[in-house]
Amino acid sequence: MDQLEIEEVIKDLNTRTKRIEQILPTVATKEDLVATKEDLKEELKAYATRDEVQTLIEEEGKRTRRHFDVVAEGLKGGIKVIADGHKALGDRMDAVGRDIRSVLDNHERRITKLEANQSRRR
Repeated sequence: MDQLEIEEVIKDLNTRTKRIEQILPTVATKEDLVATKEDLKEELKAYATRDEVQTLIEEEGKRTRRHFDVVAEGLKGGIKVIADGHKALGDRMDAVGRDIRSVLDNHERRITKLEANQSRRR
């Protein structure tokens, strides 16, 4: 290798070394990786496992079902009150209808009697 070739190799080495020196500060060290690993372990502990999530979903489903059952019972009671009131109102209307029919029949008999009396007088 002659002098010129050696100088070119050294220049190339210097250029490559400068690029490596620029990259090196951004490369994580073993200590950085270990610390990151520990941080990730701690972070993962905060998250629930699949089984825990499944259990939470099942418990919430049971709570929701109990709440729905209570609400449904309340609605059944309310509907029964309304139905009973509707039936009582219908019965009352039937009774009033019978009373009105009775009064009308009574008036009809009186009018017929009056008309008959009036026809005899003529």
